[in-house]
Amino acid sequence: MAAAVVAGALLATALSTPQAAAKPRPPRPPSDARLAAEPARHDLTREQSYFLLPDRFANGSTANDRGGLGGDRTRTGFDPTDKGFYQGGDLRGLIKKLDYIKGLGTTAIWMAPIFKNKPVQGGGESAGYHGYWITDFTQVDPHFGTNAELAELIDKAHAKGMKVFFDVITNHTADTVTNTEQKYGYRSKGAYPYLDTQGRPFDDSSRMGKVDRDSFPYTPVVNEDEAGVKVPAWLNDPTMYHNRGDSTFAGESGLYGDHTGLDDLWTERPEVVEGLEKIYQRWVRDFDVDGFRVDTVRNVDMPFWTQWATALDAYAAKRGREDFFIFGETLSSDPSVTAPYVTEGRLDATLDFPLQNAIRGYASQDKAASTLSGVLAQDYRYTTDKANAYEQVTFLGNHDMGRIGSFVSQDNPGASDAELLRRDRFAHELMFLSRGNPVIYAGDEQGFTGPGGDKGARQTLFASKVPDYLDDDQIGTERTHASDAY
Repeated sequence: MAAAVVAGALLATALSTPQAAAKPRPPRPPSDARLAAEPARHDLTREQSYFLLPDRFANGSTANDRGGLGGDRTRTGFDPTDKGFYQGGDLRGLIKKLDYIKGLGTTAIWMAPIFKNKPVQGGGESAGYHGYWITDFTQVDPHFGTNAELAELIDKAHAKGMKVFFDVITNHTADTVTNTEQKYGYRSKGAYPYLDTQGRPFDDSSRMGKVDRDSFPYTPVVNEDEAGVKVPAWLNDPTMYHNRGDSTFAGESGLYGDHTGLDDLWTERPEVVEGLEKIYQRWVRDFDVDGFRVDTVRNVDMPFWTQWATALDAYAAKRGREDFFIFGETLSSDPSVTAPYVTEGRLDATLDFPLQNAIRGYASQDKAASTLSGVLAQDYRYTTDKANAYEQVTFLGNHDMGRIGSFVSQDNPGASDAELLRRDRFAHELMFLSRGNPVIYAGDEQGFTGPGGDKGARQTLFASKVPDYLDDDQIGTERTHASDAY
């Protein structure tokens, strides 16, 4: 007992000494106040977009239907009786219909590419009405109007509280480059490596050698009448392209092959990356555009996106546009495939093909709810210092794959119109009440259907003369495509 008393006294004495009093206290744990104040949803997650092809939405001026060109449809690209040709829609028509778009609850308009296209290519069986065969990256296609009309559209949309996004393309240009061999099957890097001007092979993913026309698997050549058609001028240099033949959309060819014959840009080349940065920085500088949707993202190498998206974000921020929004088309229903373009590629979001596929499965094909939950459970994959899954751009169908109305009809043959309408509306409810920025494809609000993707899903909202469109059954209405649908 006595020993315990003595020990206690000694301990009390030690604790009361100046040395013990001066001993520093451990630091307090960091405050989580900043994290608690950071909202999961910021302004870039609050858009409701309306996607349209300018050629298929509204014809505000018949004067530009032929794009200022003379001759038949193989030269002008205009034939309102054929779904593969220009129908007459333009920016003036879009300006006139802004109140209709706003009335749908729209906060952002997203347009298919508006740049000047090669009017007709591929033997004359189709035209560049869709905007993906670009020759001049500095001006609006004359079929759609003028640069001044684009500026007017953006100003008037902003005045109504709507942002404006438009498609941009970095993967390819219009088809003007052919080859002296007149062969187009894909030739791989392993069998046909690039050669520098000394004839030495090199791997462009690790170093870039000096090249000439003899450096490629095929010897590139441009027809004389198209030698200077592309703008900016550097795009006329055939050594700025991969020149490996047509893509099979599998393996290496997905990055290096020509997409349906279009000239595939050599995006591993620093000159090409810098050139494409300057092209789109100009549109940020000269027009008050709010962001870009980027085409065929999976067909371009990942390092390109990291550099290009970072450069565009920085350029926009310097001009007071910190909320500039860039989202990409990444065609896959697997989040582990799409998410790296946000985390590594530095895009703000991707088009949410995984959620689109899940919503169709649940609302139209009677698949289990785990179809949806399995996608949403992977939302963590999109988290970066500037983005998360709430920024994903959600949709139900589009101009390439087909409309939700066509999916519902195909998935439920023999269903009544009432059931088709119920499933269509249910799919939209799932999209609008899930996370992300929902998109309505122009015409879906009117019950448009169609047989499938591409040309079969690109009906006009103004009265059509296309026999295939006139045969379409629409959901929830007796109207046909013979009349306007606004």
